[in-house]
Amino acid sequence: MHPGSSRCSALAALCALCAGCSTSPHFASSATLPKGDIRRAPGVSQVRPEQLPDPVQRGESRDQLLLLRAPPTTELARDAVRDFLRAAVNETPERMEPLLSSEAFVDTGAGRQPLRSFWLARMAQLDYTELKGQLLFRDADMQTFRAQDVARLPAKRRISLELAQNEVAVRVPIAISWTGRTRLFGDELLFRLQPAGARFEITEIAEDFRLP
Repeated sequence: MHPGSSRCSALAALCALCAGCSTSPHFASSATLPKGDIRRAPGVSQVRPEQLPDPVQRGESRDQLLLLRAPPTTELARDAVRDFLRAAVNETPERMEPLLSSEAFVDTGAGRQPLRSFWLARMAQLDYTELKGQLLFRDADMQTFRAQDVARLPAKRRISLELAQNEVAVRVPIAISWTGRTRLFGDELLFRLQPAGARFEITEIAEDFRLP
């Protein structure tokens, strides 16, 4: 065979191979995918995230999606009581206000009245700043109760408040009730508090106290 014909055959075969490559199937790469598309394995469907509901204290088991709020600890209730008594001694009603529920009241034994106006009258008539720097109460003497605790209390320790399932009572014996001949506090204060989000707010105070 002539050497020239061999070179022609080889060139023809190379051209045929190149022609076959040009007709091979084209596969999309990540560069050709539309922007914003999420790559996932074949057969895996896209799961759209659901909007979570607002957290609640209680819910029904038939609800498809339920987010429960953990109840605040009783230590937060004690913190609210401490802050209230601190605001009383410093005569700062603006610091007392955020600690109270919208319908907070006080029970003095002679009847109920709105807590806000009652304490404004007390601070107007009495000088609570005389108690600054003195030990008004001891933390170790504070007692905290939930509804299930109240039912188990002996008669001598029974408290006068009725608690809902999520409410807390805090009993505070007062170490200094008098300055001279002026009575500033009852012998003890009994607070009823209800949860308000991640904290507690004061809804009732029971105290044997009357303004002069």
